[in-house]
Amino acid sequence: MAKRWRSWRYWWRLTRLFLILGVLAGVLTPVVGGFVSMWILLHPDCSTHETLTPTPPNIESFELTARAGGSFKGYYVPSTNGATIIFPPAYSSSSRASRWNEAKVLWRHGYGIVLYEARRCADMGAVSLGYQEVSEIEDVIVYLRERGDVDMAHLGIHGFSTGGAGAIMAAARYPELRSIVAEGGYANMQTIIDNSSVDAPLLFTLWRWSMQITYQQITGNSIDDLDTLEVIADIAPRPILLIYGSKESSLPEGYRQLKAAGDNAELWVVEGSGHGGYIRAAPDEYEQRVVAFFDHSLLN
Repeated sequence: MAKRWRSWRYWWRLTRLFLILGVLAGVLTPVVGGFVSMWILLHPDCSTHETLTPTPPNIESFELTARAGGSFKGYYVPSTNGATIIFPPAYSSSSRASRWNEAKVLWRHGYGIVLYEARRCADMGAVSLGYQEVSEIEDVIVYLRERGDVDMAHLGIHGFSTGGAGAIMAAARYPELRSIVAEGGYANMQTIIDNSSVDAPLLFTLWRWSMQITYQQITGNSIDDLDTLEVIADIAPRPILLIYGSKESSLPEGYRQLKAAGDNAELWVVEGSGHGGYIRAAPDEYEQRVVAFFDHSLLN
């Protein structure tokens, strides 16, 4: 009888151990998953593409000391029509030449162009998905002002993805930015995370909490700071052109931004385009719309 009792206790302890390990694994898996997901998101690889084709004959290279620490390099092409456009780097294409396909559309029409590298390429640490990168936009504004050959009354910004969100946040802070194009950004990053489709609410809650904590530990900011809806109305009456693709999962974010911005904003939905494919899906209309927008807002 005693032998049977000891045997039963042994199997009960073993079962209890496996239950505890199972619960710990269930808790740790989404927590570790959230940490790894956010860490990877904030540490993208640097694109090394540096070719501008065609290369403007009067292009200049520059290097700026960043307020955030470190330094970053860029290209400046002087204007022939009196207006200049800043192209902040996008999340996944972060070399200083990465946005030349869009920039050269405006360069062909006489606009001055500023391109510069993202934090990962400049060895300035992790990205913050747009919020802290506003500091580099300020660095560029100061650089242009101090040059003395840039008409600061005709300065615009053209951002894509997290650079589009950053362009909106920067325009809300810096009135020098007179005209804003924001492509494929976000309205509120926390909402995007919350709308992720999951079948296990408890595990998702742990994963989301881990993402939030990891973002705060790496960047020093709350993920709630990644919110363009809170600031986009502050840009008025300066004009805003929002661009999203009809196949883009974040298209609802564009409609939310349009509603929050006011009458100074417009939204162009590019038929057949996904995230970042706007100029490929409709090259002629892209050029017509973007050039006409900046012509009207900066030159007229």
